[in-house]
Amino acid sequence: MAGEIIKTTGTVLAIHPWSRTSHVVAWLTPDHGVVSTLVKGAVRAKSAFLGQYDLFYTCDLLYYARASVDLHALREVTPRAMRETLRGRWRETSLAGYAASLVRDLAPPGAESAAWHDFLTGYLDALADPSSIPSLSARLVELEMGVLRLAGLAPDFSALDPAAEWTPFAIDLGRCCQGTRTVRLAPATAAALSTPYAPSTTQPALADAVRFLGLFLAYHLETPPDVRRAMLKIV
Repeated sequence: MAGEIIKTTGTVLAIHPWSRTSHVVAWLTPDHGVVSTLVKGAVRAKSAFLGQYDLFYTCDLLYYARASVDLHALREVTPRAMRETLRGRWRETSLAGYAASLVRDLAPPGAESAAWHDFLTGYLDALADPSSIPSLSARLVELEMGVLRLAGLAPDFSALDPAAEWTPFAIDLGRCCQGTRTVRLAPATAAALSTPYAPSTTQPALADAVRFLGLFLAYHLETPPDVRRAMLKIV
């Protein structure tokens, strides 16, 4: 791949300054995983890149793959989905930023990232849809459970007793049983984790689901707690 011109689709995960006029952009691509590109002269007045990319855009791009470094040279970019409504919906934008940070840390390299890209773009499209206003807690549960499923770490609720007030769930083992880190899991919470948008899902159950996922992610993914805590305060 080194020395080639790569044509692909990418969704912007992060943008960082490189110099006074240049950017480094991290993309999630369906065929190469997370790719970082240098955009020289990105903010110059006559730059061809002005307005062509921003956070959470999905774009067609061409970049020159370099062998010696992980920072490739962006040649061309054309937006496909801009999701401009996110700019006026700051709570949804916070969730989008959290989604991008999770995916950037966890998405695999190569073609295995295709499912991650499909999930992320679908999730961002839903957040940007002004006609869709579900509970933000449900949106968060959808995101974190989706990431866990993609990573092969989704909690197993198959042994849950629906008739019991609660069932012991081993955070360390990822299933309903006794473990070294065991919590009480109510049937309503398990249902909220599995189907957060169901009409029968209550807000207290979603709140319990969010707390459960905080414990589960901290154990299995070692996610930075400050990032999630700050996002929760916003949404």
